[in-house]
Amino acid sequence: MDYSSLAHKYGTPLYVYDFNEIQKNFIALKEAFAARKSLVCFAIKASSNLSILKFLSDLGSGFDCVSIGELRRALYIGAKSYKIIFSGVGKQDSELEFALKSDILLINLESEAEMLRLERIAQKLNKPARISIRVNPNVDAKTHPYISTGLNENKFGVSIETARKMYIYAKKSKFLNPVGI
Repeated sequence: MDYSSLAHKYGTPLYVYDFNEIQKNFIALKEAFAARKSLVCFAIKASSNLSILKFLSDLGSGFDCVSIGELRRALYIGAKSYKIIFSGVGKQDSELEFALKSDILLINLESEAEMLRLERIAQKLNKPARISIRVNPNVDAKTHPYISTGLNENKFGVSIETARKMYIYAKKSKFLNPVGI
């Protein structure tokens, strides 16, 4: 492909996507997990381009959303709600309520406090919430400290001990349905 002529014709900056390559990579990833019941979820934060999202949705992709805007984009392009997960720290009550009303696959919980807030919202809506608990394994990946996510001092997830307590609590709740960790 002659990128110089594309830049000359359309100007810069210019994003050029190869749908054949995207499809090839998606299928390879999907086939890698074919032996197990699985769902490949594209992280919308990687690209929120509606054409890309629609193309991936048509291939059968699920979506990982970390904001209400990303969740709305996934629904807008026609993604199946049962193929959408809602992750991320700092979810607002209004976002959790929207996610529950949208009947998405699950909400990834980052803390005990978030679990209790979600339970309260689910009770108000009389709609049990499918949840997964994000575990912070306290493993140092020896990466740049500003992008580290797996240590206790990082903001993501809970300890294994806390996850166990959360799971036991959620199993007893009428409004929380733990489906993953």
